[in-house]
Amino acid sequence: MNKTPILSVKDLTVEFVQGENRNQALNNVSMDLYPGETFALVGESGSGKSVTAQALLKLLPSSITRYKSGEAIYKGSNLLQLEYEEIRAVRGNQIAMIFQEPLTALNPLHTTAKQIGEVLRIHSGLKGKQAEQRIIELLQLVGIPDPEQKMKAYPHQLSGGQRQRVMIAMALANDPDILIADEPTTALDVTVQVEVLALLRELQRDRGMAMLFITHDLGVVANIADSVSVMYAGQIVEAGGIDQVFRHPAHPYTEALQKAVPS
Repeated sequence: MNKTPILSVKDLTVEFVQGENRNQALNNVSMDLYPGETFALVGESGSGKSVTAQALLKLLPSSITRYKSGEAIYKGSNLLQLEYEEIRAVRGNQIAMIFQEPLTALNPLHTTAKQIGEVLRIHSGLKGKQAEQRIIELLQLVGIPDPEQKMKAYPHQLSGGQRQRVMIAMALANDPDILIADEPTTALDVTVQVEVLALLRELQRDRGMAMLFITHDLGVVANIADSVSVMYAGQIVEAGGIDQVFRHPAHPYTEALQKAVPS
């Protein structure tokens, strides 16, 4: 059966330019995301994983970023060529992102309701009672108890796991086609990590979303992904299905990542 990717990235090459200094951050990165499947991008810190995600949504600082080559085709459009207003309409609406550290990603001065409500207002035009009802639904969806009270809470009044669930609720607010999860469990303790991973997997499958899951932990990948690419120094050095990459790693770097996973 032929599957059609919902997002197809080909030969993405990005460099950062500051004066005379040129730093190639990504080199010919290619990947395909399919509806209902999770694609994992794995590598150590600084390998280019987060830069890849931010490049796709044009979140990198425009003054120093040069897209040297490549394309990212989503629904017939090349995301890399969209104007500011066009890519802004895609972000958080059709392609949503969960960031690594919810305490810094959430605004400490605004309640949960205000932050989720802002996403609903911008992309769906929901306000007032309609928005309030949707916020409660979303908090219930991500497993936050007593949502009517928790929606009035500020980030510092929530646990780490609850903050991450609020981030997930914000990402799902407008039923995106693609969810990018950038190291979503790194800041959480092990028990909460397991809960959040199970939640992401369940939501992704129930909603038929494509998920790009970014992590440094190959052990996490085995539990959540359908396919995986291993990234090193801005390049993809190995790619394939989970079984293939885990059982028959072709690159020494993949083997090294495997050995770093506790048995």
